[in-house]
Amino acid sequence: MNRLNQSPLSALFYCFAFMATPALAQQTAADDAGRWENVKAAIFKQASIQEDDYSIQLEAPKRAYDAAIVPIKVNVSLENEEYVEKLYIVVDNNPAPLAATFKFRTRQSKMEIQTRIRINEYTNVRAIAQTSSGDYLMSKAFVKASGGCSAPMLSDQEAALARAGKMKFKIGESSEQLPHSSIGQILISHPNNSGMQFDQISRNYIPAYFVNQVSVRLDDKELFLLETNFSLSENPSIHFSFDLEQKPDSVISVKAIDSNNSSYENTWKIKG
Repeated sequence: MNRLNQSPLSALFYCFAFMATPALAQQTAADDAGRWENVKAAIFKQASIQEDDYSIQLEAPKRAYDAAIVPIKVNVSLENEEYVEKLYIVVDNNPAPLAATFKFRTRQSKMEIQTRIRINEYTNVRAIAQTSSGDYLMSKAFVKASGGCSAPMLSDQEAALARAGKMKFKIGESSEQLPHSSIGQILISHPNNSGMQFDQISRNYIPAYFVNQVSVRLDDKELFLLETNFSLSENPSIHFSFDLEQKPDSVISVKAIDSNNSSYENTWKIKG
């Protein structure tokens, strides 16, 4: 309909909607800021968090192709002999905002981490590095995605349960940022059910069932311990950088524990 021929009431509605848009945007921004303040206080208490896109870079899609499988990549590069003690992945508007905590056991000043997460609604995603000097450095990205936590599984539930705990390990090429490090990838077969997915056949919600801990070791040293929840996607995938000592028969060992307290382990020999 041509707006010139609209009724006065329709024209009034149109003008109100047009004028309300900036106000709604401002309210949304205020709500997002308030949400982050609450999340920050719950996870980090009174810690001061500094945005630093030089020391830490988070890569995430501006608009996700699939909200249930959103790839993210974090690169950290510290100076002055500092190293990363913990790396937090926070998704402000997810039901469980703290998606992952990586606790590093080796002193790495430069590192790369990649994984895939679920996103429930438009949100800021944050990567926050806790350094050996006690600083908290943050990089963030706004991702347009919704429905990832309740999205149906990509595979059959029975088949996914039967494969739960099976693992693969791969070594990829070193990145330009880390030419002297190796890049490993762990793939864990697991449904990682969020508890918010609906079974169209039984007409019931599928119970939550997810990996919540992953320990990765190189020979006799633990590289990191990952604490997580259903915020990681189905069949979790974790890329990580590590320094491979020049040994002929180094071994990568992985132990995963899920929310049913089931434990899964595997090892792989790699060449130094």
